[in-house]
Amino acid sequence: MKRKTWKKKEVVRLCGICEECSKELLSNEGGWIITASKKYFCHDGRDGSCFDNYCEQKLKEKHNVREENEKAYG
Repeated sequence: MKRKTWKKKEVVRLCGICEECSKELLSNEGGWIITASKKYFCHDGRDGSCFDNYCEQKLKEKHNVREENEKAYG
């Protein structure tokens, strides 16, 4: 006689949606990052990931603001 065992179903939850590409980020998959400001991004470890693009964009914005301040107070 075979023993009957209880099999637990794997629960998959939607944790967030990528800010850049609108991809669904699921709990059973890796490759995503949450920032301190609660923004979700894809990150697959390769060049051109959504998180890398976001970081580059923020650095450019910071650099542009610094240049504008230097021109204004020059």
